[in-house]
Amino acid sequence: MKIAIIGAGFSALAAAFDLSKSKHFEIEMIDVQQFAGGMAAGFEKDGWKWSFEEHYHHVFDTDKSFKNFLSELGLRDQLIYKRTKSSTLYNGKIHQIDSPLSLLKFKEISFVSRLRTGVVLAFLKLLPNGIVLERFKASQFLIATMGKEAWKVIWEPLFISKFGRFKDEVNLSWFWARVNPRTAALGYFKGGFKRLADLIVDQLQKVGVKFYFKTKVKKIVKTGDKFVLSLLDEDNLVINKEYDLVISTLTSPAFAKIIDLPELKQEKLVGLGAMTMLLRLKKKLLKDGTYWLNVNEKKWPFVAVVEHDNYMSSDNYDGESLVYLGRYLEASDPEYQKSAQELLNDYRPYLRRINSSFDQELIEALVFKTPFAQPISFVNQSRYLPKFETSIKNLYWVSMQHVYPFDRGINHAVKSARKLAAHVRMKTSIL
Repeated sequence: MKIAIIGAGFSALAAAFDLSKSKHFEIEMIDVQQFAGGMAAGFEKDGWKWSFEEHYHHVFDTDKSFKNFLSELGLRDQLIYKRTKSSTLYNGKIHQIDSPLSLLKFKEISFVSRLRTGVVLAFLKLLPNGIVLERFKASQFLIATMGKEAWKVIWEPLFISKFGRFKDEVNLSWFWARVNPRTAALGYFKGGFKRLADLIVDQLQKVGVKFYFKTKVKKIVKTGDKFVLSLLDEDNLVINKEYDLVISTLTSPAFAKIIDLPELKQEKLVGLGAMTMLLRLKKKLLKDGTYWLNVNEKKWPFVAVVEHDNYMSSDNYDGESLVYLGRYLEASDPEYQKSAQELLNDYRPYLRRINSSFDQELIEALVFKTPFAQPISFVNQSRYLPKFETSIKNLYWVSMQHVYPFDRGINHAVKSARKLAAHVRMKTSIL
């Protein structure tokens, strides 16, 4: 049976890994990008020892599916864990808030508000399954339990920056999924996640999996029992290839461009894009050792500052300090269309507030954009979730929209893709 897997992110790689164990499957992977990795794709600069992701990535100690996958690949020993510092920028000051003790010391809200916030977060950490919370809106629940003060200072600025016009529509299960699995120690693959993707590609190629990079799927047509994929290669040549079974790992907007499926028109399957600026600096932006900085100031143009070398050593990047500035917005937003230079001009006054010597330390500013990176989890979202099987026989779908109540992440991508692979093997009676 000839199988096409559209995409080469970690979900696609995990599905291919499991399916390639059967000699009855002939697998071909098609990706428009130059390298595998999906949203965890990376790049390299002269002098760097390690690759670096276009968008910030790490895993948690609770990410068992990812760790098990690495063990099967023989790569588990290259996953590095390190405790990091998380802080919040509020009222012009950076406050460490990454533990119960540091929360109690956060005097920008009352002691009662701090106590209520801590109790609710502890409850969410202990709750084993947060799906039961999906009937509640996160904003309403947090106001009712933590209080208006904690909502206004700690949570509302983040919800506004992350979800924009959807800030009051997000359900509580999504918030639970952001709190429950988090650990103080974060994991990173030695050499970068691009190196991991490259190593997996090497292993898959050795067992016969074929890769077509820089190749775009223009259309999928079902003819009888076969699928015909119209592919556009890097030379702009159209190639038609025939397959028995197709697995798409695309998000719903991208998938809908190549085939007409009723399930892709579900109005609840919406999301925002991600726009990440990467600053290459001569010296650190955040001098206090903070890795992750939530920006809780009003009307700032980015929601997170992530200083990678406060996590992994700058020695891996020729001594450079690498800082991500993250934001979420709709791909139709005029801000999303701006160039790196235009965005840098917008960001510069705010970066100077964080570090007045920013301009002197800047080497380069790069911008990476993904039109769909943050699914919106509405109330009772589980009723609208897509299934692995589409309405067309032997056409399957797995994506970040399948990992609810989690919104994305390598661990969840691997977990859901391996479930799909098992499902395909069962449906095709190849065990």
